[in-house]
Amino acid sequence: MNQNWTTETLFEALKDSDYCKAGQITIDLHHGSEQVIHIEAHDHGDLHMQMLASGGEVHVSTVLCHAEQVRDRATFNDACLRLNTLYPLSSFGLSKVDGEDVYTVFGQLSARAPLANVIEEIHTLGHNAVQAAGELHPHLH
Repeated sequence: MNQNWTTETLFEALKDSDYCKAGQITIDLHHGSEQVIHIEAHDHGDLHMQMLASGGEVHVSTVLCHAEQVRDRATFNDACLRLNTLYPLSSFGLSKVDGEDVYTVFGQLSARAPLANVIEEIHTLGHNAVQAAGELHPHLH
């Protein structure tokens, strides 16, 4: 790719992709302080993800759980760090959403990556998030 993706050009490319046309994902472009692509990954149990292109990277993320759902945060944090080595293409994070701590799974790639790589990132992140949620479920209320 000769130019960096923008969120809007990425949305248009995804909308026209076989991945979207085959019904594996549904996407919407949301406008706010910055544009965000909302993805519903049907091939991963309708998992909701967000994607945006900013500067030199494309960022894809999904909520793993709300911190208030976690029984023991220190133990959960330890479990997340140990899982990071099992899912090297995704990372675990802690973010504030509407004033609340949420655990996330996210991935990043170059804003010059081919569309096929972006689609692979969406698919990989969905797979890793579902697998991690299953492994971390015993730590939740």
